[in-house]
Order: sequence, then structure tokens, then C-alpha cells
Amino acid sequence: MKLHHGLGPVFGLFFLAACGSEEEGTEIQPIDYYQGTASAELGAAGNQARCSTCHSNDGSKRSGATMKDIAYRSAFKGGDAPNLLAGTNACVTGWMGGTALTASDPGYVALLSYLQSISSPSVTTPNPLAPEVLADEAAYETAYAGGDAAAGASKYSASCGGCHDGSLKVGPASSYPKSSLKSFSIGRIAQKVRTSGPPPSGSADASDTTPGPMPFFEPTDLPAQDLKDIIAHLKAG
Repeated sequence: MKLHHGLGPVFGLFFLAACGSEEEGTEIQPIDYYQGTASAELGAAGNQARCSTCHSNDGSKRSGATMKDIAYRSAFKGGDAPNLLAGTNACVTGWMGGTALTASDPGYVALLSYLQSISSPSVTTPNPLAPEVLADEAAYETAYAGGDAAAGASKYSASCGGCHDGSLKVGPASSYPKSSLKSFSIGRIAQKVRTSGPPPSGSADASDTTPGPMPFFEPTDLPAQDLKDIIAHLKAG
């Protein structure tokens, strides 16, 4: 099932994306709305997060589903977003603090064209959304204690450092610096990693003590042992 966006042939709209420059004399390309300054500028003023912050373009794992083969799926965000525009806006408004895009916005047209260029029209099945939601913070404490701090150093760098080492600004808020994470309990860190973020978060009730703009990592994206080791590394820092 190919999503209909009412745009006509995408290649006929490329000129809309090439209307400015990230650097003087450099024409913005559709990929820049995935990984460049143009992507960050879809969010609030000062936002530094980009689509590439959470989503790979080659099938590899990050906190969000890869954008490879994403363009023609029949639904997004666990079914909460019925089409790609709605899925894009869930990120642009919910994570990046920006204004919702329309189907004719040059930024969306450019992003759509790039995503279609790395997607197969035959891949239409929605990605599942399966966060690990435990009863409360104490349950996460029990589940994620006992990691290997030494093993967690490289795992932290791979999954967390991109935001926390530089206090990356995501929408209106800056990521907690790594130095401050040690003060949180094992359970609180684990719960935030597994359920945090704007809708659709893994948890949106009183059991979640960790609201805030951080993507949650499903167990398929960050295995339990890896999260244990990362937390041990943080607590030992």
C-alpha cells in the first residue's frame, strides 16, 4: 500500500527543497532534511536534534525505527499515526518542539522524497511498537541492577553519548549531561530508557516518574544486558 500525500510526482517538487543553503553557496539537498541543519530547523528555535539523531538510514538500530524502507508503510507510531505525514509531525512537534508540517511544506516534500529514495514500495507492514513497561520504578531497579561497568563504557558511547555527552538540545530542553546521571537511581534510569518521551511513550501514567523528551529504547533495540552495563557504567562514573 503506497501512502497518498496528494503531492503528485515527488521529483517534480525537488526545486522546493533547493531554495536555500546550510552554508553559504551550498544548496540544500533532500538528505539534509534527514541529517543536516535543515532537519534540526524543523524543530523549535535552537533545537539540535535531527531525524538522524534517532533514526538510521541504513537499517541499523538506533532508538527509533530505521528510516530505510519507511516511506510506504501503512501506519506509524504503533498505529497512532495513520500516514507518514502524521508520523513525521509526531517527531517534529512532540520531540523537536516544532510546528506541524503540511503535505506541501518544502521541508516535508524534501524529506518525503529522500525517504522514498531509500524505501521499497513493497515494504508496507507497520513497524511494531513494544516498549517494556514494568509495574513501577522499583521493578526496573530489580530488573537492571548488577551490570558490568567496564563493558558499559562502549555501550554508553554507542547508544547514549550522542545526546548526553554534549547536552544536546532536543526541542526546548537540553539532554541531561552524563555527569548528572549518576545521581539517579538504577530504577529511574532504566524506566526512563524503557518508557520515556512524549506520546506514544511506553507509559503515560503515575507509575512513570520520568517524563521528558527522550526516546525510549525497546529491548530489541537495546538488550537488557546492554542496559544493565550502561547503568553500571553511569553509576560508577
